[in-house]
Amino acid sequence: MTKSLAEMSRKEFVYECASRALAASFSNPAAKPSIASMVRDADKLWDELEEWNNTRQESSP
Repeated sequence: MTKSLAEMSRKEFVYECASRALAASFSNPAAKPSIASMVRDADKLWDELEEWNNTRQESSP
C-alpha cells in the first residue's frame, strides 16, 4: 500500500518526486537534468505546497 502525497513526510515526498522526475527524464535523454536539480526542485515544491496549504487554511472560515 502506498501513501498519498498528503500523507508523506518531507523526505518521502522529495524522494518520490525526484524518483518520478528521474523516470520521466529517461523519455527525453536530450534534456540531461541532474539528479541534484530534481531533488532541489522537489524540495522547493514541498515548500510551495506547504505555503499554499497554510494560506488555504488561514482563509477557511
